[in-house]
Amino acid sequence: MLTVPVYRRFSDLDPLGHVNNVAYHDYLQEARMGLIGDLDAVVSADFAQIVVSQEIRHRKPLGHSPEPVRIEIAITSMARTSYTISYRILDEDGDVAAEAKTLMAVVDPQTGRPIRIPDALMARLEPHVAA
Repeated sequence: MLTVPVYRRFSDLDPLGHVNNVAYHDYLQEARMGLIGDLDAVVSADFAQIVVSQEIRHRKPLGHSPEPVRIEIAITSMARTSYTISYRILDEDGDVAAEAKTLMAVVDPQTGRPIRIPDALMARLEPHVAA
């Protein structure tokens, strides 16, 4: 499991002083890029990765803090053309603020059709598969 720190911005807050639910998607994207690495692992001439679905279960509100949220991220399942990433968003006290899952698919960049996960991408992902 990888832990990625993500700083909250003042613009993430809603009128109640909580991090708006839309900002959580940005946080998950930051964590995904921390997991996947360089942009060339996301899209290349041979493949692209797309978000198929994403769900978030909010456990407690996040307020503004100069301390980052910590996002624990791991790949929890892999198939031939897709994989699932699971996350836990922890507040500055280490409490779980949200849990989330993202289903990623690997597709041909020309056709948009699913393709087998390329070996080079698989090699990047495998170290992050939860035991």
